Amino acid sequence: MLRIRESQMSSLRSAAMDSRVAQLVTALLAEPSAAEPGWTRERLEPVVRRVVDRGIFSLDDVRVYVQLAESLGDDFESQRRHAWMRSWLDDASVSDPVARLHRVVRERRRREDVAAQNQRKEAAFRLRHAPPGEGR
Repeated sequence: MLRIRESQMSSLRSAAMDSRVAQLVTALLAEPSAAEPGWTRERLEPVVRRVVDRGIFSLDDVRVYVQLAESLGDDFESQRRHAWMRSWLDDASVSDPVARLHRVVRERRRREDVAAQNQRKEAAFRLRHAPPGEGR
């Protein structure tokens, strides 16, 4: 009898998760920003499922994850160059999955800022040290 209850609880949890994913996908597709070409229910559902499976349920936080997927690729977590993101999203030393997500977003912004700053410095250096008559 205990097995039946465990099985029933598992089925109920799965149905609740499926329902939450469907609600979130519907809400995201109803937003004007979802007009981005290519965001269909079929494409969006696995992305939303991944974030819900991580324990992130609020529309605002799911939107943050979807924006990452939009800019980095639907499968960004499995891309080698973004392995640090998956590691940080899986980091059990931070108990709140929402905190892990926001930590990833902050670090991504920081890295983008550093890269942009380095590009500006490199361009300024090249301009400063260009041979006479080039770029001046």
